[in-house]
Amino acid sequence: MTVLLAGLSKKTEENVPGSLIREVIAGEAYYYKGYKDVIAGTIKAEEIMGSSALQSVLIMALGFFIKSKLDNARYWLATNEAGLHLGPQNNLSIDLGIFRKEEVSLNNQYFTAAPEVAIEVDVRIDTDHDLDYIFSKSSVLIDHGTDTVVWVMTKHKKVMVIRKNEDSVIFDWNRDVIVMQHAPEPIILNLQTLIEAERIEY
Repeated sequence: MTVLLAGLSKKTEENVPGSLIREVIAGEAYYYKGYKDVIAGTIKAEEIMGSSALQSVLIMALGFFIKSKLDNARYWLATNEAGLHLGPQNNLSIDLGIFRKEEVSLNNQYFTAAPEVAIEVDVRIDTDHDLDYIFSKSSVLIDHGTDTVVWVMTKHKKVMVIRKNEDSVIFDWNRDVIVMQHAPEPIILNLQTLIEAERIEY
C-alpha cells in the first residue's frame, strides 16, 4: 500500500504500517477501526479488516435489490469494498457503487472514475468524529462526479442521503428513500421492508 501513502497530510501518524490505513481522503489517512490494538499486539491485523456478519449480509441484500432494478446495459454494480483512486490524495473504498459502464475500464487496478451512486454501511475507520468522516468522504466523492452518497447506520437504524446540489437528509429505516433517480426508473429503497423480507434480525 505504499503507493497510496504519497502526499499524505501531517495528520498521518508515525510508525503506523501502511497496511492499517483503510482510506486516504483529501490527503488524510484514515485507519481501520481497532488499529491501535493491532499496534499494541493484542489482536492481529486480519481481525479488523473484514466486515461484520451484519454488514456482510446487509450489503449482500442491498446489492441483490439494487442489481434487480438497474439497467444492466448501462451500469455496473461493484461490491466487496471496491477501491477508488481519485488522484494522489484520494484512495477510497466503498461497499456498493453504481458505475456508468462508459466511464469504467475493467482491469486489475482501482476504479479511477467515481460511481454515480455510492452506498456505505456504517463507519469502519478509527474516529471519534463519525460525521466529519462521513461529510469529508461524501464531499470528495461528489466533487469527483458522484451524484448520491447513501449511508446506512445500523446502530441507529437511519439512512443518510447526501446528494449533489441538494440538502442532506436523514431518514428512518421505514421510510422510502430514492437511491437513484433513473435506472431506468427511480430505485426506491425501504430498508425496513428489505430487512424483513430477508429475515435479517439483530
